[in-house]
Amino acid sequence: MIVPTFSDRSIPLFRAKSARQAMAEVGTSIEDVFRVDKPLSKYSYLYDISDTDESGKPKPTPKKNDSVALFKYLDSEFYGKISIGRPAQTFSVVFDTAWSNSWVPSSQCSFLNIPCMLHNKYNHKKSLSYQENGTAFVVNLGWSNLTGFLSTDDINLAHLKIKNQTFAEIVSVPLLYLFSKADGVLGMAYSSFSVDGVLPFFYNLVKQNLVAQPIFSFYINNDRTTDRAGNLFLGGADPKHYNGSMTFVPVTEKAYWQFKMSGVFIEVNVNTSVPFCVNGCDAIIDTSTTVISGPAKEVDRLNTILVAVPLALGRYKISWGGFELCLSAFVATDLAAPYDNLWALGAAFIGQYYTEFDLGKNRIGFAESYQ
Repeated sequence: MIVPTFSDRSIPLFRAKSARQAMAEVGTSIEDVFRVDKPLSKYSYLYDISDTDESGKPKPTPKKNDSVALFKYLDSEFYGKISIGRPAQTFSVVFDTAWSNSWVPSSQCSFLNIPCMLHNKYNHKKSLSYQENGTAFVVNLGWSNLTGFLSTDDINLAHLKIKNQTFAEIVSVPLLYLFSKADGVLGMAYSSFSVDGVLPFFYNLVKQNLVAQPIFSFYINNDRTTDRAGNLFLGGADPKHYNGSMTFVPVTEKAYWQFKMSGVFIEVNVNTSVPFCVNGCDAIIDTSTTVISGPAKEVDRLNTILVAVPLALGRYKISWGGFELCLSAFVATDLAAPYDNLWALGAAFIGQYYTEFDLGKNRIGFAESYQ
C-alpha cells in the first residue's frame, strides 16, 4: 500500500508592478488609456483621475523642490536627462543660463544632416500630448543657423511634469553639434531674451506651481573619477553643497543672468596681484560652457602672466618644462558693443562657487562649494 506523505513547501511570492508603475515607466498614464480606448473608459470611475476634488474645486498642485543629476562629457560639456511627450521620448540636454529657448532635434530633419542623425530625435506623431504650433524658428548663431519650427508638449524633468511647454523642433542642426553629447538645450535665461516670445521652461515651472520658490541652483563638482558632474536644484538651493551663507548680487539686465563685476585679479605671489576689469565690467553666468571668457585684450594679458601659449579660437595651452599640461580656463572673445567688455563665467567658476539664480528677486547668489 502506498501512503502519501506531506511536508512543508515554500512557494516564493513576487510583487508585480502596478498598472500605474508600469505605465509611468513608458511615459503614459491611466488617463491616456481611457482617452484612446473607449471600451475601457466606462471603468474610469474606479480611478481618481479628476483634476478636481469632491466639491468641484481644482486640486492644488503640491509645491516641491527637486534635483536633476548632471553628467559630464570630456570635461567640456554638462548635461542632464529629460523626456518629452507621452509615451516618453528621452533626451540629453544642456541646461543653459545664457539661452532662453529650448530645442531638440526633430524626426523631420534630413538624413543628410549628420549631426541630427547622430542624436535622439523628437517625433511628435508618436506623442499623445503633442499640440501643434508650427511657427518657423530661426536663430543665427553667427557661424550657422539653427532652423526648425515650434511645437508644444509635456516635458518631464526629474519628478516634475511641465505641461504644455513650447519648444523648437530643429530640422537643421549645425555641424558643430556633431561633437556634442547632448541632444539639445533647455534654456534658463530671462523670457525677454526668448525668440518668438516663447515662455522659458522654468517660468512654466513657477507658473504651474511645481516648485516651492522661483529659484534654481547649480552645483558642479571637480571629481575627475566619475561622469557625474553635479546637479541642478529646482525650487531653491541645496545647503549640503555649499559652505557658509550666500553673497548676492542684483541682476543688471534681464536677458542673460547679468551682473556688475568690480574686478578680476590674478595673484602672482603672496604679496602681488595683477588687476583686470579695473573700472568694473559686466559679467554673466553661463552654464553651457566650461570656461571663463572675456575681452580679448584682457584675456591675452592674463594668459601671458600664466605663461600660456595662444592656440586657435581664443584658446591657450599651458606648458611647463617642455610638457603640455592643460588648456587655460581663460578664453578670449571679441564681441561687439554693448557686450565688448563682457565676461562669461562658466563651469571653471561654478565648480568653485555654488550658484543660485533667484528669478523672484532678480539676483544671483554665490557661496563656496563643498567638493
